[in-house]
Amino acid sequence: MYCCRCDVLVGLPGLHVIDVQRLDEDTGGPGLVVTVESPAVLMGCPGCGVIAAGRGRRTVELVDIPAFGRPVRIRWRKRTWRCAEPQCATGSFTEQDERVARPRALLTRRGCWWAIGQLRREHASVAGLARQFGTSWRTVWRSIEPLLKTMAAEESRFEGVSALGVDEHVVRHEALLFRMEVRDRHRLAVAAAG
Repeated sequence: MYCCRCDVLVGLPGLHVIDVQRLDEDTGGPGLVVTVESPAVLMGCPGCGVIAAGRGRRTVELVDIPAFGRPVRIRWRKRTWRCAEPQCATGSFTEQDERVARPRALLTRRGCWWAIGQLRREHASVAGLARQFGTSWRTVWRSIEPLLKTMAAEESRFEGVSALGVDEHVVRHEALLFRMEVRDRHRLAVAAAG
């Protein structure tokens, strides 16, 4: 039996919450694990349209937005089907929902957009986001990079812009950090050589 209040709280379109677990730090796992699934409905084969036969579910784990200061994993119990038409080349296929996550994604769609928002508004680093997600830098970057490239290629982002400027405070601050880093490396090299 699905709980509509839990579904609203978790907010994944078309999916129902069937279990929530809080994992302790002793187990080494993420903070929260939310198991979700879609209701059983008739499905047509994407190749030929014939009603497909259900073949059960397979679980896919996705990284989601941190909640209550803890990393969250979504365990999506995806439905699988087999095409009943012998002449169809599709064979078997698995449930996909781009609103939740891209096929073969590691982060949920909202996790990707949350990360991009943190980069833009909070000046977060990818490494810092990876710590909050409880995953690796590579997982976060591979998930958000395609979205960032699409955003960068969008020429309409400059509509209505009459002038571009540079924040001198940020430039001076980063230049100072760079000089300090180079100077410190030079000292280490001199100390090591001497």
